[in-house]
Amino acid sequence: MNISSKNLKEIRLVIIFVLISIVLGSALSSLNHGHVYLESIVTGGLMGFCISSICAVGNYAFLYRLRYLQFTTHLLLSTAYYTFVASAFMIVKFIFFDHVHDITKWTHNLVSATLLTLGLSFAGAFVLMLRRMLGPNVLLNFFTGRYHAPVEEERIFMFVDIVSSTTIAEKIGHLNFHIFLNDYFYDITDAILSAEGEIYKYVGDEIIVSWRVSDSIRNTRCIQSFFEIKKSIEEKKQTYMNKFGFIPYCRAGMHCGPVIVGEMGDFKREIAFLGDTVNTTARIQAACKEYGTDLLVSSELLNKLQAPRDYKATSLGEIRLKGKDKPMELFGIEKSAELPQ
Repeated sequence: MNISSKNLKEIRLVIIFVLISIVLGSALSSLNHGHVYLESIVTGGLMGFCISSICAVGNYAFLYRLRYLQFTTHLLLSTAYYTFVASAFMIVKFIFFDHVHDITKWTHNLVSATLLTLGLSFAGAFVLMLRRMLGPNVLLNFFTGRYHAPVEEERIFMFVDIVSSTTIAEKIGHLNFHIFLNDYFYDITDAILSAEGEIYKYVGDEIIVSWRVSDSIRNTRCIQSFFEIKKSIEEKKQTYMNKFGFIPYCRAGMHCGPVIVGEMGDFKREIAFLGDTVNTTARIQAACKEYGTDLLVSSELLNKLQAPRDYKATSLGEIRLKGKDKPMELFGIEKSAELPQ
């Protein structure tokens, strides 16, 4: 079974969440009994495993599908679900396993455990929401302080832009165009994350995606992501036509090179990428229209990739991009027809 990079990353997150829950459940069970007994450790660990597993299943089975909801609504819904699951397991444990004869103590333990669960559920749901808002790697990088002091990295960038977006906005109105763009960004996100791309910025109708070069030289994840984006839109083209009367058609430019990466700003802090590589990628994307190509890739990037047989690269020769002094060789990339095995 072929598991995507995105799913592998989510599986790792679930495993970490379950392990933390097992440790936390064992610790709380021991504290509740006042002594460290093997039975209390095992029981608490089993409770933590069951609760976290059911919460994880619910999160990916239906809570993730409701991510269109307003932030507060989604946060409260997630908190309520996690609290309900944990409380249900604890009630079963108190009734059938703890054998508490003092109803006052039973009630006190249940209320205390429920309040603690409510707090932990809210904190967990908030972190998951924050992770989705900032991006999984961005939140981790802020937490670890990886880019608190600026560093130089070799990065791949992809600028993806919607063709004729101004015309679409004029035809459907700016309010509907915002909904159109939001639907488009939601629909292509999985294609980007499955290729382990980091969404850097949304700039109008343009999305900027980044990879570390060291993570992508083994294959063509970054190039594959563009064709997965087009596939995602193709699968939902009828929905776009019925809802807006237009289908988003995109073009992209890709390039790689050194950039300075670091935290920037104060009250509106972000991890910013600075350097000529970013500007050059934007120029490559702009050249797509002139050369009638959906995907343009620099020779610098193509030389670092191990392109499989199902991609065809056509050289456009040495091109002098707008605002650049030195010409650079660009390649148009197309996906070939499926080859026989």
